[in-house]
Amino acid sequence: MIKLIDVINLVHRDPRVPRRRRRSNRFVALAVLPTILGCGHQDRDPSRASDVSGALESTSGHADRSSPEVAANPAAETAHRPEELAIPTSEGAGVRESTLGELPASPRIIELEGGVRAWIEAGRVEFPGEITLETGWLEVAVCRRSTREHESIVVADVVPSVVHAALLLAGFEPGAPAGWDEATNSPIPPRGPLVTIELRFGPSGPDGPDAREVPLESMIEDARERGLPTWVFAGSLVRPNPPSMGEGEYFLADYAGTFIGLTTFGDEVIAAQEVRSPETGVDPPVWRIREGAVPPVGTAVTVVVRRPAPPSK
Repeated sequence: MIKLIDVINLVHRDPRVPRRRRRSNRFVALAVLPTILGCGHQDRDPSRASDVSGALESTSGHADRSSPEVAANPAAETAHRPEELAIPTSEGAGVRESTLGELPASPRIIELEGGVRAWIEAGRVEFPGEITLETGWLEVAVCRRSTREHESIVVADVVPSVVHAALLLAGFEPGAPAGWDEATNSPIPPRGPLVTIELRFGPSGPDGPDAREVPLESMIEDARERGLPTWVFAGSLVRPNPPSMGEGEYFLADYAGTFIGLTTFGDEVIAAQEVRSPETGVDPPVWRIREGAVPPVGTAVTVVVRRPAPPSK
């Protein structure tokens, strides 16, 4: 398993590292690619290094956030074979069947801190969580513990910047969260590649033989009866440290806690495409949990983020 220092510092500036000691993502990525790829599938073709380095680079305000201090973890040399991470299939309404057979042949799979898994350049990331609400109104769909559990379906103990790094390794390119256009006094929608999100769970756990995958949007309903939410990889934001933290920057979602948003806080790693204020005086609540759609509070789940399947011809 690769720890936070091994990968996250490749794509975000570490606030503990003085600004003068930082280097570009490309420089650090090329320096440590052998370590990263050594943790994945046994196919370690060096010709793939340039491809993977592209996945480590971010766009539009996400560049140059790396640290040159990357510590290799010897235990990470153990290869994760795809068959050992096979995804159970299931049948039923609202359930998408999926197996590793749908992915490119021999994908590299690495595990980051907290049990976050990335399928290198294969458009897939998974991370663990648990159900925190069965009923009620929602402002986010997945949050970090001790942040917004009172308005989220899933709570996770992993770090948002680790999930962000995994998405980069999986080949996603971040866009930007929603903003506000002062000139027109109107919202700017979030941008980024579309993603699909599912929750995997079952009686014997999310990796058990009877686990199933359910689209996250199927657990949510719109009080306006207009449709289901759709999401993009916005990538949150990096902000300068406040004076109390010293020199450097921090990843906003690590503190705000929003992995997957519904209303618009502007700090989401994955953002709902529709812009809606969390202030009820501005936009009334519309997102709520669909009755009977969510398993009991405390149920362990795996959040699965994928690149959407291409449209059928």
